[in-house]
Amino acid sequence: MRADAEKMASHSHEGDVVKNSRRQTIGGSDADRSEMLPRPCGPSRRGLYQAAIRCSLLLTALICAVSARGDETSQVWLLSTRCVNGCDDAQTAAAQICYWQLNDDCEYHASDAAEFRRSDSPAVPTVVFIHGNNTDTDQAVTKGMYVRESIRSQACGKAFRFVIWSWPAERQHLLRNRGNTRQRATQCDAESYYLAGWLSSFRPGVKICLMGHSFGPRIIAGALHLLAGGELACRTLQEKTVAQWSGGRRNPVRAVFMASAMDADSLSPGARNELALSLPEQVLITCNSCDRVLRWYPRLWRHHSPQAMGLIGPYGIDTAENVEVVDVTAEVGRFHDWRGYTSASDVYCRLTHYAFLDETSNPTNEPSEPTDDSSF
Repeated sequence: MRADAEKMASHSHEGDVVKNSRRQTIGGSDADRSEMLPRPCGPSRRGLYQAAIRCSLLLTALICAVSARGDETSQVWLLSTRCVNGCDDAQTAAAQICYWQLNDDCEYHASDAAEFRRSDSPAVPTVVFIHGNNTDTDQAVTKGMYVRESIRSQACGKAFRFVIWSWPAERQHLLRNRGNTRQRATQCDAESYYLAGWLSSFRPGVKICLMGHSFGPRIIAGALHLLAGGELACRTLQEKTVAQWSGGRRNPVRAVFMASAMDADSLSPGARNELALSLPEQVLITCNSCDRVLRWYPRLWRHHSPQAMGLIGPYGIDTAENVEVVDVTAEVGRFHDWRGYTSASDVYCRLTHYAFLDETSNPTNEPSEPTDDSSF
């Protein structure tokens, strides 16, 4: 019996050795086995996208450092309404806007409205970029500098004043996604009021380009509607201000709407921003039928809302001759990211035109002598 047990144990040990040797021969160690598994041909699309984001953030930081030193003909301003009291009128709210200017050391130093107005010049256009939702101050600067560099790279040294409009669009973590987005959509009406009051203080004749992404076009459209004499969220501007803008087009204005998070018919007759198209010379509107964020837009409110303008394009303004619609679906795809829209070829090649930089401008950025009516 003992001999049989020793014989069985010997066979069992030999079997384990055979199995282990076979496992080492076929599979090897875990590291060796991982090397034998088939690998994908290249990085995933998500990995490429994340890598592109990291590269663009690094590139933006480098751009800020280089352009601030190398481009003395253009100014960069950061304006914030995050400290404005929402119950004030347009003029009072405009006086509460905080100003910072980018200096040669790539740092923002505090300034004021008077200093900003002293740089007004009809020969130097002003480009205002308004970001979208879920954006804090640092992200607003990053987005704005990316757009600014996209314009500067084509400007051929022509001067322009770039303004980053920073509004309270931080993510509220205590609210669900729908509640947070609804709150920001309501805030856009107040921002339109502040923007309209701020634009009314420009020196007459200064060229203005308004660029926005996502909720940014919603703010711009509301401001233009108010300047043209419309009403928004039970608010209107003073009759004197409306008369100056609606009568003689006080300042040349062009606008760029990228990935517009607003109703597709909001610019049509009888809609909430029906007067917005009466002021600008030209308006560029992007259309992307694959944008996964804008596809969610109709569910923003409990009742069935219209589709987003950035998804299907503007509706009900077929007769508007100052509107240009470009389809960027093939280039941007499912993403709602501001980089994709700014870099889309049909948008990128038009930026200098809408920024008034394809015309003769003053490369020295020296403001002209003020006129008698420059206090408006």
